[in-house]
Amino acid sequence: MAQPSNGLAGNGLAGLDLTRYRALVFDLDGTLIDSMPYHVRAWQQVAQEHDGFVLEPDFIYQRGGFSSPNIVRDLIAAGCKVPSVEAFVQRKVELYRAHMAEVPVFDQVLQILKEARARGAKIGIGTGTQRINAVDILKQHHLSEFIDVIVSGDDVQKHKPEPDTFLKALEQVNVAPKDALIVEDGLPGIQAAANGHLDCLVVDRGNLVRFIPAH
Repeated sequence: MAQPSNGLAGNGLAGLDLTRYRALVFDLDGTLIDSMPYHVRAWQQVAQEHDGFVLEPDFIYQRGGFSSPNIVRDLIAAGCKVPSVEAFVQRKVELYRAHMAEVPVFDQVLQILKEARARGAKIGIGTGTQRINAVDILKQHHLSEFIDVIVSGDDVQKHKPEPDTFLKALEQVNVAPKDALIVEDGLPGIQAAANGHLDCLVVDRGNLVRFIPAH
C-alpha cells in the first residue's frame, strides 16, 4: 500500500488520522512559513539601534508566538533601553517587511494544509504577528484562497500561551475544540493549545515531530 502523502508515516506519526478534524489552525511564523530567521535579524537590528543592545537569537526563538509588544516588554526587562514600545515595534516591522518577499514556505506543512482544505476542513491562521504581515505573506505565497479565518496579534487581548487566539479562530469557523487540530512550532503556542484543551501537531523547521493530544 502506498504511504500517505502528508508525510506522517516518515515522522513516527503514521497512526495519526488527520481526516477526522473538521478544522486545522496553523501558527504562521516558524510553522507554515520559514520566517523566524528574518524576524530574529529584524529584532537584532532594532535592538542594536537602541543603545547597542546585543540580542541573542534564542531570546526570540523562545518567544515564538508572542505578540511584538510583549517581546519588547521582555526586552525592557532584560535591559534594552526602549523609549517607546510602539516605535520599537514599528521599526522592527519595517525591517522585517523589507525582506518579507524572501521568506519561504515549509512545503510539508503546506501540503497538510492543502490536503485538509481539499477534503473540506476549515483552515485558520492563529498567529501573534500583526494582521498586515499575516495577510501580506499569505498573498505573497498565493495562499489566501485556502484560509477561512486569520486571528492575529491585533485581534485578541490575551496572547499565547493563553488559548484565545485558537479558540477565537474556531469560534469564527463554528467548529468545536474537540474537532480541531492546532499546528504549532513554538512553546507558547503549544502551551496555548494545551490550555485550550486542543490536540496539537508540533513541527520543527517544517518537520512533523510530535502529536500532543488534548487533556
